[in-house]
Order: sequence, then C-alpha cells, then structure tokens
Amino acid sequence: MPVPKPKPDSPSRKLLRDVVYERIRAEILSGQLEAGERLSDEALIEWLDVSRTPIREALSRLTADGLVEMRPNRFTQIPFRSPEAYARAAEYMHMIRRFVLEHLDRVPADELLQGRLAMESLLPRLREHDRTAQVEFNERYGVLAALVQNPLIAEAEQRVRGQAQFHLQHDDSEINWGNILAHAEALAGADRTSPRND
Repeated sequence: MPVPKPKPDSPSRKLLRDVVYERIRAEILSGQLEAGERLSDEALIEWLDVSRTPIREALSRLTADGLVEMRPNRFTQIPFRSPEAYARAAEYMHMIRRFVLEHLDRVPADELLQGRLAMESLLPRLREHDRTAQVEFNERYGVLAALVQNPLIAEAEQRVRGQAQFHLQHDDSEINWGNILAHAEALAGADRTSPRND
C-alpha cells in the first residue's frame, strides 16, 4: 500500500522532540531554569507531559548547544554562567555577522528591508548600551543568518546565539559595544544588496 502524501496546503508539524527542545531552551534562556540547577528526566517528563525519549533527545541537543551539562550516571544540569564563555560566544557571533554582511545579496529584498528598518529602530537603544536591545540585535542577525542559504552558518549562529544570551546574564559579562554598533550601522545602511562604491 503506498504511503499517503500530505496535502500541499497542509501546515508543517513540528516533531515532539523539537517542541520539547524549544520549550526547555526558552526556559533556560529566560532564567526560569536557573544556572546550576539539576535536571531529572522524571521532573521534565511530569512538567512537559511527554515520554522519556523526546526528553533525552532534547537534552542531547541542548548539551551540544552548551546550555546543558550531562555527566552520564552522575547528573544533568544547567551550566553556571561565565563572562569568559560570553566573550568566546561574542567573538564567534562577530565572525558570523561579518559573514552575513558580506552575503546580503543572498537575502530576499523584502527580508533585507525588514532587517534594515528593524536595525534602524534599534540603533538609538544600542547607542545607550541597552542590553535588551542587544539581545534583539542578535535575534535580528539570526533571522538574516538563516536566509544566507548556508544551513551550517544558520545552525552555528543559533547555537552560539543561545550561549551568548545565556552567559550575558552574568553580571561581569562585558559587551563590545563598538562591534555591536559597527554591525548595526552597517546593516541599517544596507539599503542595497550590492556594496557601495564610494
């Protein structure tokens, strides 16, 4: 018997493991799951009302993302925040943003326009060194990174952005506002998809 094909207009459905991953990730980044907090399969199963398999798959992904630490037969926990870890993630983010800026010609014109306008609106807050605006700035670049037609860049950007957002919450994490503003201004001025010649 042939396998039924989905209708073309049927909405795509997320896998349960992806839903669980996104839920736990959001709680880690929001601080609801605190740094150093131990995680048990049983507690997560009860909280999310799912079986053990999607929990373990989500935790494996979050470990690869650097947002969970797993020691087999010992513990699973949220890592402690670190200004050094933030600095490493920020350097990586800087490199990815440079790549995005160099390949804006791959981004659809309407998406690029939205990104440019969003960055223009963020610039005043970034110039005031608003950390919340800096998180939005990273998210906006994340949208563009997903559009440069390189899935490896998109995957790396999402992973390192999560690490940066997590470790930024340490009181001693220092933002390089010069780099942030340079990339914000570069995108805000990117109203053409080709480099300027002047």
